[in-house]
Amino acid sequence: MKVLQRGLKKEDIVKIKRYNKWHIVTDNDVRMLVNETSNTDNDDNSNKVDWKNNKAYIFMDSFESSKKFYEKNKELELKLYIKADIGTLYNEYKVNDWSLTERGIEVDLA
Repeated sequence: MKVLQRGLKKEDIVKIKRYNKWHIVTDNDVRMLVNETSNTDNDDNSNKVDWKNNKAYIFMDSFESSKKFYEKNKELELKLYIKADIGTLYNEYKVNDWSLTERGIEVDLA
């Protein structure tokens, strides 16, 4: 996978101090901040990164939530930032495309 930027703070990505959401939609793009180690209430990983196959699977609260979010924003460019450990810094990865599948939002990474 191609890393575009390393060591980014959340504040630098979203351009807002104390921003609590894990995504932000601007006029031109969708910026998703993924904590790879986060779990849902059922202790399942809410986001999965398949490093071997250059894919990321983003699952919002439910499939319907994922579908609604994707349908509303699918024309925008997706920028994906992944925090792979308990640290506070994100890396930006090159995104080829994103789509909706039965697993939620699927991101093809370069």
